[in-house]
Amino acid sequence: MTFLRKLLQKRGGLLLKVAGGLILGGIVLGGGGLIYCGIMSHTARELPKPGGPYAIGRTVFDWVDQARPETFAHKPGVKRELMVWVWYPAQSGASKEAASYLPSKWAQAWNQYHGGSLFGDWLISRAETIHAHAFENVPLATNQARYPVLIFSPGMGLLPTDYTTLIEDLVSHGYIVVGIAPTYSASAVVFSDGRVVQATEEGKGGNDSDPADVINAHLQQIEKIWAADTIFVMNQLEHLNSVGQSLLAGRLDLERLGLFGHSFGGATAAEVCHLDERCKAGIDLDGNLFGNVVQQGLTKPFLFMHHGTIDDCNDCKDLFTQARSVLRTVPTGEKYILGVEGMKHMNFSDFSVMFSPFKLMGILGPIDGARGLSITSAYVRAFFDTYLNQKPSPLLRGPASAYPEVRFDQL
Repeated sequence: MTFLRKLLQKRGGLLLKVAGGLILGGIVLGGGGLIYCGIMSHTARELPKPGGPYAIGRTVFDWVDQARPETFAHKPGVKRELMVWVWYPAQSGASKEAASYLPSKWAQAWNQYHGGSLFGDWLISRAETIHAHAFENVPLATNQARYPVLIFSPGMGLLPTDYTTLIEDLVSHGYIVVGIAPTYSASAVVFSDGRVVQATEEGKGGNDSDPADVINAHLQQIEKIWAADTIFVMNQLEHLNSVGQSLLAGRLDLERLGLFGHSFGGATAAEVCHLDERCKAGIDLDGNLFGNVVQQGLTKPFLFMHHGTIDDCNDCKDLFTQARSVLRTVPTGEKYILGVEGMKHMNFSDFSVMFSPFKLMGILGPIDGARGLSITSAYVRAFFDTYLNQKPSPLLRGPASAYPEVRFDQL
């Protein structure tokens, strides 16, 4: 079960009152039209604008790992297949019409997965009415011969596009960002030939009613699959960079390769930075850890960023303990644990600016959504600028007056 779906069930199960009607698990009961209109009136019409000088391009790849069977398909001969989204610095003025936030086929697939609920209707609405700041398949910018590359893994059940605000801001400052859509774990994935693969309970960690040790065992197994996905994507990027007619060929600086992710995707970034020397630096946004990295630690520069502060966030304490242990082997001055006051787990995603009623459900923290994402972008960029571009950022030296919400936790 996805993190988001769990939250919707937990909050929705309490029968949240809104405008004289009731919402149960994201389904409107009574006064439906009024509530629907009210909810949609609080849906953002546009995303925050990226802060960097580059225009943004977006493309997508459908890659099959012929060396790996698909664990969750339960059919002989099926190989692991991934849809991979790539955002990149683009030539200005190459296109007049920005890409949709989420292609309509993807939005329809997600709506089908969520059973035609209010949440699903919102997905369709955002696909039809909200545009990203990226342009599809436009030429890559020529300002630099090669650009540093960041591989991003989303939270369980989500897609890379659910973090468009963060990703577009990074790209506008000169990064290529490669986002992996985890098949059978994301709510729905649409392949290039139109096939739709929905998430399965197995792909999301088992049933929520399973004993904790059973769920943990499932998640450990999924972590191995996601880590292998990331390593496969690294291999594909090397191939793409060296051969072929792709617009990215020869333009990827894979000597400046960083990994980051949110929630389970953040845990994946940590695990792959432990496993693969090609990772030069990594970031975990609010993700508890799994895999070998928990026992064996990291040696690369690494940043953990969590919601809330240690003093006011009980569910952050496990992450803090894990992070301190994992970072014990990282050289002094190359490891960080930051907390952001006023944020909750989903504030790291676009939900914080696109669907403000989530605050009523307790899914988002009290911080302004755009402010929370601006803080996240600033520190993610500061970290990668420091360790991939050799441009040390003062933000990593300690508390900054521009971002009083950010607390540096003691290591």
